[in-house]
Parts: sequence; structure tokens; C-alpha cells
Amino acid sequence: MIGNGPLGGFRVAGRRVAEIRVSANNVRRILGIGGTPQDINVGLLLDQLSVKYSITYDVLESADMPHRDIEACWDPDSMTMYIRSDVFRKACSNDSRARFTIMHELGHVLLGHRRTINRSRADCQPQIYEDSEWQANQFAAELLMPLDVICSEQLDTATKIEKHFRVSHQAAVRRINQLKKRGELPC
Repeated sequence: MIGNGPLGGFRVAGRRVAEIRVSANNVRRILGIGGTPQDINVGLLLDQLSVKYSITYDVLESADMPHRDIEACWDPDSMTMYIRSDVFRKACSNDSRARFTIMHELGHVLLGHRRTINRSRADCQPQIYEDSEWQANQFAAELLMPLDVICSEQLDTATKIEKHFRVSHQAAVRRINQLKKRGELPC
């Protein structure tokens, strides 16, 4: 989903971290991802979502993407996730950034994000937890770097999280900083 709102995405129903965490953990359980999200086979996962849940995806060349400057996007009207071909290939090869991109888009899908036009007073700006992009990023982080595994494996540094979950260093740093700020680490 492409955002141009004040927070980077579109205003959606507010969801807090705990609620998004529950959603991501349920998805891990339902899809059989369990405690090893680093072993997600992206191509197989997308095929499974398509067959079992009618969530389709289309791999397109850059020039054919709905918006040329994006790597992937979710179109709720057609129930289709559009993925740029190079990003899809990288995700299928377990590239950390590409995997996060796909899980981010999956977050839009499973959190029910739809682009809406919101009218609000100028002095009533959306809160961060009402931002579709923040929610999708949080979902991807919860799915790929689950807190229960971080605690059980004692992954108390960004480097440990990066290596264990095979995520980018940037994603691992953001995750550990957020968990520490929220008082969830040490476990």
C-alpha cells in the first residue's frame, strides 16, 4: 500500500503492538511457521495463501507495477499483492530485506487495510498506531522476529536477532530498540 498521509501510510483503525503481536502469532500458528520464521519459504507461503485463502499475488516487472517506485503493494479491491520481480526472486532466495517487504505487505492483507478517505480536523492528526505503514511494519517484525523466540533463545542483542532470524541489521536494531523501550527486554 502506498501512503501519502501525515505518517507515511493511510489512517486505519488503531491497533496497538500487543494486538498486532497476537495477530502475527496467530498467523504463525495457522500457517505452520511456528518458532522458526527464518525458515519461511516465501514462494510456497504465497502459493499456500493463494490456494487456501484466495489471497493472490502477481509478480510484475518494474514497468508493469501499479506504482513504478515501489517494491510491492497490496490492492484490497482485487485482493492481489503485486510484487516486483526482482524482489520476489530475492525473497525466494531468502534475502532479508525482500522477505521483510513481503511480510510487510502480508501485514496489510491480514490486518484488513483498505485505503479510505478520512476527513478530520487539521488539529486532529492520526496517532502512530493508526498508520497503515507502521502497523504493517510492526506485523512483519512480530512475524519474522517473535518475542517469545527472542526470549526463549536469549537473543539480547541486535546481532543475535539478525543472525538467528536472518533479518537485516537495520530491522534487528529497530526491533531490539523497540522491545527495550517498551520494557519487554530483558525477558
